[in-house]
Amino acid sequence: MIKEINYKDIGKRIKEGRNKIGITQEKLAEQIDVSPSYISEIERGSSICSLQVLVNIATVLHLNLDSLVNDINENNIDSSFTEILNNIPKKYHNLYITICKNIAKSFK
Repeated sequence: MIKEINYKDIGKRIKEGRNKIGITQEKLAEQIDVSPSYISEIERGSSICSLQVLVNIATVLHLNLDSLVNDINENNIDSSFTEILNNIPKKYHNLYITICKNIAKSFK
């Protein structure tokens, strides 16, 4: 199942991240070499930015892309895995869990 990207939510998370580290739209724009009005459009969800701009924003704001795009963070990671599991046929649940375990082992 393909998830629809919600650009207004992304913009909201960008604004929250920007406010959290205490920088203005102008400062963010300057750091990633775009106009302040473009940052404003992105934050309102009225403009869709490129992946490169999104990566640059995430870098400046110290956010990861999962958090920025999908709102996946430490507080909701369990429900994200559950949602994935619920969206695949039951006959593949054990395979999904095995794959997750193997991926986790590779990070040790």
